[in-house]
Amino acid sequence: MNRLYRWGILGAGKIAAKFASALNYTEGAKFYAVASRDKEKAEDFAETNGATRIYDDYYKLVTDPEVDIIYIATPHAFHCEQTLLCLENKKPVLCEKPMALNESQVKQMVEASRANQTFLMEGMWSRFMPSVINVWKIISEKAIGDVQYIKADFGFQAPYDPKGRLFDLKLGGGSLLDVGIYPIFLTSLLFGEPSQIKSVAKLSATGADEYTHAVFQYPGGQTASIFSSITIKTSLTAEIAGTKGRIYMHNPWYKTKDITVELNDDESNDFSFPYEHNGFEYEIRHVNECLDKGLKESPLMPFDFSLLMSRTMDKIREQVGVKY
Repeated sequence: MNRLYRWGILGAGKIAAKFASALNYTEGAKFYAVASRDKEKAEDFAETNGATRIYDDYYKLVTDPEVDIIYIATPHAFHCEQTLLCLENKKPVLCEKPMALNESQVKQMVEASRANQTFLMEGMWSRFMPSVINVWKIISEKAIGDVQYIKADFGFQAPYDPKGRLFDLKLGGGSLLDVGIYPIFLTSLLFGEPSQIKSVAKLSATGADEYTHAVFQYPGGQTASIFSSITIKTSLTAEIAGTKGRIYMHNPWYKTKDITVELNDDESNDFSFPYEHNGFEYEIRHVNECLDKGLKESPLMPFDFSLLMSRTMDKIREQVGVKY
């Protein structure tokens, strides 16, 4: 690490608090400033999490010369506008997943990053987890043969609130964008872009999807099944099946510390990959390393990958009738 990066956080919710905790833990990073339109909320957040500067105006955070990079932790519907504001002011951005509401918005963000020669990355923290890195290694080494099938779910129960971010379409509500992106991340990482998608969903009274179930098929014949929900609690596990065996990613698979590799000859091995703090430290380190190297795009979470995921979600929503 070449230098200390002073991070600003745009938004002061639960995910922002977890990220701030990781910033305070991670070498080479400093939680410097927070912005929230609710000044009292920003003050409480700064006091609890150790920020030096407080803003009740996003523009003031973005134009603070002491801020080296901004983490956007607001509801999905605001990601595009706020990212563009940062990039146009030459502030590097880590934007919490999903990058935006649709592929069109993601394209705007990517174009702004390139036009302003300023770093941008989608905050898919699972990509940097030790367990995911090692699952990729096991698969690359053909330990379970050629992967043919993936099954992954992410479902939890939330109280119905038509004005809350999970159910309000104006805030990008619905299970697919909020948690369905995690199974889509896994299938995209291992198989790329599906050639066929078949989807069903149950929509709430607001039009947001309470659950979405999708089946993918790929040009090489592989298949995947994903399920997301904000009204049903699921196993939070993932299975990756190949010609020689299977990998089980245990609950909660998207940030798991434990996996099991089971081969077709009944040999079974358990592996544990504990993380140091709360898991966000790996993503933060990667971003700091990208900034050290002067990169404008992450080699592990490149623009094409974010575009692929947003395009896949667009196709699913078109099939099930969710419109933002």
